[in-house]
Amino acid sequence: MKRMNAVMPCTAVSSVPKADAMWLPQFADHLMHALMPWCGVLLGFYGPLSVEAHRREAYLWGEITFYLATAGMVGITLWWWRGSHDQQGWLGWLWLIATFIGLGLVFVWFRYGLPAADECRARLTRRSRLVRPGRTDVRTVAQELPAPSQAYDPREFYRYGDYFMGVDEHARPIYWGGSLPHVSISGTSGAGKGRKLQDLAAQAILNDEAVFYCDPKDDEWGPHALFTACMEHGKPHHHLRLLPDALPQIQLVAGATAWEIEELLHAGLGLADVGAGSDFYRAKDRKAAKQAATWAAECNLTLAEVHRLMADDHYWQEEAPGFIQKLGEIAGVKAVNAPVGAFTLADVVSEGGGVYIVGSMTLQGVKRAMQMLFVRIQQIATARDRMKGKLRTVCVIADEAKYHLSRPVLQGLGASRDKGMRVVLAFQSFDDLKDCPADLNPDMVVGAIMENTPCKMVYRLEDPVTADWVARKSGTVLVDDETRVVQTNVSWSELSEPGRSVRQAEHFLFDANKLMNMPTGWCVLFGKGVAQACHVSPYRVAKSQVAITPSVAAVGGTQSRAGGPAHLADELADERVDDLAHSALALAQQGNARKKVVATDNHFFRME
Repeated sequence: MKRMNAVMPCTAVSSVPKADAMWLPQFADHLMHALMPWCGVLLGFYGPLSVEAHRREAYLWGEITFYLATAGMVGITLWWWRGSHDQQGWLGWLWLIATFIGLGLVFVWFRYGLPAADECRARLTRRSRLVRPGRTDVRTVAQELPAPSQAYDPREFYRYGDYFMGVDEHARPIYWGGSLPHVSISGTSGAGKGRKLQDLAAQAILNDEAVFYCDPKDDEWGPHALFTACMEHGKPHHHLRLLPDALPQIQLVAGATAWEIEELLHAGLGLADVGAGSDFYRAKDRKAAKQAATWAAECNLTLAEVHRLMADDHYWQEEAPGFIQKLGEIAGVKAVNAPVGAFTLADVVSEGGGVYIVGSMTLQGVKRAMQMLFVRIQQIATARDRMKGKLRTVCVIADEAKYHLSRPVLQGLGASRDKGMRVVLAFQSFDDLKDCPADLNPDMVVGAIMENTPCKMVYRLEDPVTADWVARKSGTVLVDDETRVVQTNVSWSELSEPGRSVRQAEHFLFDANKLMNMPTGWCVLFGKGVAQACHVSPYRVAKSQVAITPSVAAVGGTQSRAGGPAHLADELADERVDDLAHSALALAQQGNARKKVVATDNHFFRME
């Protein structure tokens, strides 16, 4: 009994450590159950992060993610060390599933989370004020263009002696002080060229100039703008309509010398050599032009009368049939073949006022008449005596310039300005100008116009070639080119590095993106220092029937308005027949005419 008592305490004492030791396996099992899913997530999530961090050489972040991924191995290690993979195999599957979940989470983070964080960082980053603006982007260039300006009345800014060009981006007026040089206005249809042409015409009338507004497309508001300006300032106004339904209005070659008429015929009929086999016949045409000019000058004939003379002459029918056909196209334009004009171009140059000339873009005879009118105005302006004092400025506005161009016009651009003449040429693009008569070199046409028009106004362009030239013309400014490093992560998403490098570069002040997206009414003005944006509002007027009513020549030298008899162009006064006969007979006696002059039933003459 004593022995049993002695043994019992030993048994009790030895059982305490065994009971206390039971908690460790139980704790390991609970810990393993709790950590297994999280360990899988840690390994699946931070493992790829660690690899990506080391690939991008972010070593500190790579070390942190490496230890976290390593911690993810604790669960599977305990599970294997405990030998539970036989009895608790489901824990291994749980860890594997959690690992794939972690991989899915890190893929979503790489694919969507990091790019979103990259964009957020870019928005929150405050840019340095020392960085210059960069190059333009056509997708956002509208933000850098002038905002649509509030409409205004240009008359409020007119002042005598200067030319109002428009308002800048801060609504401040821009003036061209003193004499305005030749002007070129380019831009696509509807960009605002027409409103500026009307504005310049009104200011020219204000400055007491002689204005000839040449319009081959019959603009809706152009004639009313010129008429209103003439009425407001008490200047004479004439409407010259060249279309086939028009009645006789002026005598195109009135007061012109023989060589001036010959130059007109060369310009309107395109008689210059073109370097082809047809030059042989052009030489004969020039010979005929010289004879026609002599008859017209010395006999005081209209071009229609000269055409009838030459068409009835068998010699010229055989010698220059092409010339007679072309001259016949001019003869068919009754508006410029009045025996006694309702007004003369020389009177308008001398007294001032405005003449609105409506032509055509399709009728060949009318186009020839427009070219000859331009040259005739240039002849009258340059022939004035500069010794008599300051000359009245002659302003010729040529809308759709290609229909008015000829060799004398281009050659006279450089010399006409110091003789009191200003030419305003409106066109759409360089390709538009190159669609010129066959006897002109297209590149020469573009070069002559751009070289001799110091004042240039460029509205919205559609032609990239013209836009690139104008961009170079605007000059360069310093900009900053930004360089960023963009890398692709494991989820094939691109991310930009936090830093960026900036280097100085040159860029055009007005590049092609800006020029091809200018708002309506805005243009780039060249010639007043640095190129600048300029806005012009429409010259608003009321329409008037009087403004589009031609002044029609009447028999006997009187004037009448449109609405007279339709056969007025075919009536010749009897007294004019006698004068023509005496003049033609005098030429024959002097040896200038080769054959006998015979009067025909229609009061014209032919040589037999």
